[in-house]
Amino acid sequence: MNSIINYFTVKRWMVLGVVNLLVVASFGVLMRLKVLLPLAFVDQKHIMHAHSHFAFSGWISHALMLLLVMVVHDKSRKERLPGKYQFLLFGNLLVAYGMLATFAYQGYGTYSICFSTLCILLSYVFAYMAWRDIRVSELNLTVQRWFRSALLFLVLSSVGTFYLAYLQKTGSVDTRQQLAAVYFFLHFQYNGWFFFMCMGLANHWLARQGIVLPIGKLVCRVFSWACIPAYMLSILWYNLPMWLYVLLVVVVILQLLAWAMWIWAISRQLPRIRSLLSSSLVKGLLCAVALAASIKFLLQTFSVIPSLSVLAYSFRPIVVGYLHLVLLGVITLFLLAFAFQTGIFSRIRLAGFSVTAFVVGVILNELLLMIQGVGGMVGVYVPHIPIALAVAAGVMLVALVFLCVAVARNSGDAACNVSTRE
Repeated sequence: MNSIINYFTVKRWMVLGVVNLLVVASFGVLMRLKVLLPLAFVDQKHIMHAHSHFAFSGWISHALMLLLVMVVHDKSRKERLPGKYQFLLFGNLLVAYGMLATFAYQGYGTYSICFSTLCILLSYVFAYMAWRDIRVSELNLTVQRWFRSALLFLVLSSVGTFYLAYLQKTGSVDTRQQLAAVYFFLHFQYNGWFFFMCMGLANHWLARQGIVLPIGKLVCRVFSWACIPAYMLSILWYNLPMWLYVLLVVVVILQLLAWAMWIWAISRQLPRIRSLLSSSLVKGLLCAVALAASIKFLLQTFSVIPSLSVLAYSFRPIVVGYLHLVLLGVITLFLLAFAFQTGIFSRIRLAGFSVTAFVVGVILNELLLMIQGVGGMVGVYVPHIPIALAVAAGVMLVALVFLCVAVARNSGDAACNVSTRE
């Protein structure tokens, strides 16, 4: 067992994460094909749950945990993580594949719930260990705040999962409470754990280059304090009292302003940042991330209008499009950009082609979901959208196949030196 776990260096863990992303894309294609073909062996709802749970645990959380430990312990691509994290990542990997198999087989059932619970417990262990290591690290204080907030929101998000399990255990048929529990989990994963970790990684890279944004601490504080009340944006259909609605409006505007301030501060340093970025591939990816995140905050601001919020949540393509915008357009593209910029992945031509094709697939997917959603809102049926969505999913899948080949090249790290800085 030790020999297997010690086989994984930072790069190999990240390559495995991209392989997991390929698995996520495969299940996405399967769901699109189920709409078009009579696949009797496929239960659409079960595959959807397997797809989403594995995307969170097998790809995003796997990559974020890896990169956080790499940064805190100052590891390079050829080094191994401290032993306790090697075992934890391996455990998270096993649990993630356990959820993938059990959710695909039975949906929400005894086995899938057991694996989900194990995943949450592992996240608690990781949060505890990482919190202690961050506290004694030499990281920039603002970066530490981003990371610690991310860990807090990771733990907090599990409340939604446990409350949903409680509702199902008690036989509650209140769909509003069930939706509120699901959106609680999604909010603190997407806007807490995922977003804060990416901001921490971005600010860490800037600090390592000697670039300290003067408004960095303020932006971190605004997002930290605003994250909890911003959850109300997901439950506007609960008819919130006026004072809570006013608080929500203020919070959403503050978040938009904080993001605008951060982008403005980055733009002031843009010539220097451009000179430090390693390739046009990384520059393009980061531009796409900034654009997608800006769209996210604008949509979030408009959705504070109750009528628009209720209308948007009434059409599944709108919700799915928004979730994919954040998961793919913001988080996934940022993680790939960070991996290439920090040298975890080598910048070869095949990698550039693959990532470009993947971005094309993401954009196509978002445009089609937007057309489908808007068409549903205005009562206009747009033909052949399901076929086009299957094509977009296929483009992303094929692109990821080539990306896996590209990033796995020259991955033989057998001769690497094992760091003793643990």
